[in-house]
Amino acid sequence: MPVRPPRALLAAALALAAVAPRAGAQVKLRPRAFSKTTATTLYPVRRLGAGVYAVLGDTGKGVEGRPNAGFVVTKEGVLVIGGLASPAQGEAVVRSIRTVTKAPLRWLALYAHHPDMVFGAIAVKRRGAQVIAHPDTRVLANEGGLDAEMADWVGVVGLEELQGFAPADVPDRPVTGLDTLTVGGTRVVFWHPGPAHSAGDLMVWLPGPGVLFAGDVLVEDGVTMVADGDSRVLLRTLDAITALGPRVIVPGHGRIPDDPAALVDSTRRYVAALRTRLGRAVEDGTPMKQALADLPPADERRPVALASRLRRNGARVYVELERDVMGVAGSEEVSNRPALPAPLPAPRPVPPSAVPRLLATDSLAAWLARGQPVRLLDVRLDIWTYLKGHLPEAQYLSVETLRASRGGLPVQPLDPPALRALCVRLGLDPALPVVIYSAGETLNIDATYAAWLLAGFGHPRVFVLDGGYFKWELEHRAVTQRYPRVPPAPAAWWRSRPWSADTAGRAEVENAARGGGALLVDARPPEQFAGEAGAQLRRGHIPGAVNHWWQRDLEQQGFGRVFRPADSLRAAYLAQGIEPGRDIILYCNSATEASHLYFVLKWLLGYPRVRVYLGSWTEWAERSELPVETGPGR
Repeated sequence: MPVRPPRALLAAALALAAVAPRAGAQVKLRPRAFSKTTATTLYPVRRLGAGVYAVLGDTGKGVEGRPNAGFVVTKEGVLVIGGLASPAQGEAVVRSIRTVTKAPLRWLALYAHHPDMVFGAIAVKRRGAQVIAHPDTRVLANEGGLDAEMADWVGVVGLEELQGFAPADVPDRPVTGLDTLTVGGTRVVFWHPGPAHSAGDLMVWLPGPGVLFAGDVLVEDGVTMVADGDSRVLLRTLDAITALGPRVIVPGHGRIPDDPAALVDSTRRYVAALRTRLGRAVEDGTPMKQALADLPPADERRPVALASRLRRNGARVYVELERDVMGVAGSEEVSNRPALPAPLPAPRPVPPSAVPRLLATDSLAAWLARGQPVRLLDVRLDIWTYLKGHLPEAQYLSVETLRASRGGLPVQPLDPPALRALCVRLGLDPALPVVIYSAGETLNIDATYAAWLLAGFGHPRVFVLDGGYFKWELEHRAVTQRYPRVPPAPAAWWRSRPWSADTAGRAEVENAARGGGALLVDARPPEQFAGEAGAQLRRGHIPGAVNHWWQRDLEQQGFGRVFRPADSLRAAYLAQGIEPGRDIILYCNSATEASHLYFVLKWLLGYPRVRVYLGSWTEWAERSELPVETGPGR
């Protein structure tokens, strides 16, 4: 990794670089970013927890303001946490620390190697502190060498601010993953999550008080700069931060948020939306200039202003996505999920439930990042989609594995002993949550069908991933092509469980068709219900049935589809006369679509009497003695 050599006669070199441009060159002076620092300047200090303090930077200036710093007071000395944008500001941070403690400065942790974070490190280093940092000092700001970087920084902070400068960001204690320092009874975790914002990112986690110094992985306006990093790593880092659940987050720049999770979420939404929009542009072959045309132009004099960050991030993400399409491999760090600071408290067991539940993608991402044991089932119809990419630790299970012909009638559930053996083989331990996902944009029915079968055995921890694989992928969360290694589940538990799903036979449906009390609900598309489409021997619907197409229970969220809120679902069913006091029998083509309505009515809305007709239209249409109606639903 590059090491910055010391420079002699710094003031003279800076003055020369600042005032002597090439002949004929146009000088573009950058606006001064910070107010002047004097020999008596003090910065505001905020106590965040026992022995943990923030030295507050500027608020409301985005990344252009003075960065936040911090410090931790222990029985053995003080850990100082950058950023320190100049020697003068470094001295002011030290004076501010001295308003709280006179203890010696033992360590200095640096967020990254950009000038606003490290050019004041010498003020702490000269007091005997050991530097803790990632060893990779490469950033775009220093690609022209240290002299050019310093000359540029003069225009930001002023020449007088840099008096006494010497490079001080080469670590005495390099951190390339996770490193824990315990001093005076205080445990501090230094966390390199990968190149999220820059190659040398470092965050500082205080697990006792729950404080995370995030550096510029997070900034107050939610627009993290990724020009020196990678947006994929940033998204995975945000998931890891969510799983960590800090009580306080100190961003690299700007106000400490009242709601830490909100800042993480807004940053995630920005990055995910940018990747989605530019991903479509890359797939369509849209040139970068045209793809970025709706972004504000970058300000050459203010490279980290909001407009500049939006434009520079767009260019960086476009290149990332273009490389993905071309199959150009990224760094190893990009492909790995960032480790969480360890040791974390053991994940809490997922409590049992009498019925399957929906699980949001955010919740599953937090489980995976925290190391929550879970069994994931990918039930997408096409095995090739699984081979191309699936959620980490997911096993493939085709819904057609769960059913076969019985007495000649197609797509009937396997007998219970066969289903039990399959569940044991898949490692579906009743003590662990089982999360089932399908494609999401069209085929939630595969996931709800598998959940319905499992719930028939009374498995107490069954979840359906809301939005499925499609939503997970749109949010640019981790996927893999590797297969998990899953041990079998306890066979004794499964052998003891009868299968007692809520089902209805043909005789009960015939009685309902004659007006015998139960309400028939057809989950198929309207054109099939009306008799205008269908693959079976006859077309139409069972007499007296109400048509409620299963896709009506979903709504668009971004580019994904998720279940509608419970109040909206309830109103839609009641409007069709599908009331909780009725005995309801659901059918479709082969029970999969009906399982979706069952999931909503029974498990989301709590209807007490809901059953699935296993033979469904596939059986009914083939038996010529049974009546059929056509025409639109009511």
